[in-house]
Amino acid sequence: MNRPQLIATQDNWDKTAALLTSEPELAIDTEANSMYAYRGRICLIQIATREAAYLLDPLAVQDLSMLGQILADPAIGKVFHGSDYDLRSFHREYGFVVSGLFDTETAARFQGMVSPNLAAVLKQFLEVDIPKSKRLQRSNWGLRPLSAEAVSYAAADVTYLIPLAARLKQLLSMAGRLEWVEEEFVRLEHIGESASEPPAPDFLRVKGSDRLDSGQLAILKHLFELREAEAERIDLPPYRVMGNDALIQLSMEPLTPLESLPSLAPAAMRRLGGRIRDAIQQGMRGPGMERPPRPRRQPPTRETQARLQKLKQWRSDQGANLGLDPALLWPAVSLERLAQDPETLQSETGGNGGAEVRDWQRREFGQDLESTLTALR
Repeated sequence: MNRPQLIATQDNWDKTAALLTSEPELAIDTEANSMYAYRGRICLIQIATREAAYLLDPLAVQDLSMLGQILADPAIGKVFHGSDYDLRSFHREYGFVVSGLFDTETAARFQGMVSPNLAAVLKQFLEVDIPKSKRLQRSNWGLRPLSAEAVSYAAADVTYLIPLAARLKQLLSMAGRLEWVEEEFVRLEHIGESASEPPAPDFLRVKGSDRLDSGQLAILKHLFELREAEAERIDLPPYRVMGNDALIQLSMEPLTPLESLPSLAPAAMRRLGGRIRDAIQQGMRGPGMERPPRPRRQPPTRETQARLQKLKQWRSDQGANLGLDPALLWPAVSLERLAQDPETLQSETGGNGGAEVRDWQRREFGQDLESTLTALR
């Protein structure tokens, strides 16, 4: 494959996109700056055919509508590795949807790999080594110009995806699992549409907030809001302004010296010190915050616990027989419903139950699960 081509002008992209529309299959990946911005965005889009690799710069090319058309065209296969984040990002930022998806990470899981990172998958199935760099993986892809090392690293993520997909298709077909993963791909194609906007930040999600009383929660709320406002103002992730551990410690011990907090950078302390103390005072003066009541769940009976243990053992046995992670074969939440109420069996195995159960799971394992559950009654 030739040296990857960097596309940073509209004219170059328009010409390249016209060529890509006639390709039967494309490999695609993205790089973002989520570790360096309040709202991360796609900063580089890697696209490869069997013969060439292109690095599309969405910070320089304004009209990406042709990319949207290519992604939505089911006649063009799209190969990703670990597509979840990419699909969500494409839909959130541009409204793009993907059809004709093949995810090599998912496919590798159905070939028995437990930790299918791209380098490991390429090594196992194609005997190919690609550059591995934690530094580049975590680098700020929004910076320009891109170094030669970064260009090479980004291109390697798509260079071998098409032959990798071909090999995995062959193996999955031989194992009788190709239809299984194809159903998984269809579900993945809609993942971006189901969560186009990230949930609003919530101070109650801060790790450790469950240990706080109502007065401490009021302080946490004011500190959290200050951190969010500052992070948005300077366009940095909130944790780069002040870590969660600092929020919790200041909420629990408001007189803690700011200079003793390791996750509060000296520059942030100088800039925000007075406002942090003001936020703490506002929280202490205001009314306490009551945590929303959690729905009470009936503790499981011994019979339910014993039934769930047997059902999980059934799933583990299926996984051992197939050499697959048991979690792939039947959703735990469905087993929990069955353990709680075995009368839901027909719904779970017949297609009228929870959306978590796949059609291929019902076809392959429904009857055996029914026999197992019947024996437990």
